[in-house]
Amino acid sequence: MTDTITPGAASVSPAQNDVPMVLADCVSKSFGSNEVLKSISLEVKRGEVMCLVGPSGSGKSTFLRCINHLEVLSAGRLSVDGVLIGFRESNGKLYEMQPKEAAKQRRDIGMVFQRFNLFPHMTALENVMEAPMQVKGEPKAKVKQRALELLARVGLAERADYYPAHLSGGQQQRVAIARALAMEPKLMLFDEPTSALDPELVGEVLDVMKGLAKSGMTMIVVTHEMGFAKEVADSLVFMDGGVVVESGDPREVLDNPQHRRTQAFLSKVL
Repeated sequence: MTDTITPGAASVSPAQNDVPMVLADCVSKSFGSNEVLKSISLEVKRGEVMCLVGPSGSGKSTFLRCINHLEVLSAGRLSVDGVLIGFRESNGKLYEMQPKEAAKQRRDIGMVFQRFNLFPHMTALENVMEAPMQVKGEPKAKVKQRALELLARVGLAERADYYPAHLSGGQQQRVAIARALAMEPKLMLFDEPTSALDPELVGEVLDVMKGLAKSGMTMIVVTHEMGFAKEVADSLVFMDGGVVVESGDPREVLDNPQHRRTQAFLSKVL
């Protein structure tokens, strides 16, 4: 796999470096009477890799979806690179943005889901090219060159003309990562990107993610891959019941969890 480009790694001023890439302030989210997120506050520095771990239903995926406004906050606020997401503030009050405004913000935030969601009627190359041309209006020749570079980066240079049905699950997920990177995001969100894969295909996707981390991409990863978290992450957050139970250096949290709930969870997954 080649490291020909570093999407999203634009030069930043010293002042920008001081601004967290993600800042969550008392974020809450309810679905009816079900409070899924309960006043979550955390920050992710520029270039940091944060892993979110915890049992199913703990609110990890919902929090990820709130970051790019796929879910609307019930309370609190979220900022990406110093910019309020999904809302505008006027006279001390927050007003939800119109869908088109929120969609513009979403261009800077790449997201990779459990399912690959590739367009079945498009080749791998066409899947990667689609959003930059249709959403950003970039010229085809420029987009094609970048898409080929990205497919090479994820180890699929020889599969550019293959349709999703002729790719393995691991290959499809790598195309999905290349597709997200094609928009040149400043932040990448991964929602259990290996959970739908056969075990022998997990490693090839994690290798791509490790390469991204080394390139300086800011990443938030919801995962059950504790080995990946321990090796790659700068911080680890354990969530349960919609709250942050414990957080810190991944090696310290995984090797010596302090909270009883964290201990019980890790005893089952490690």
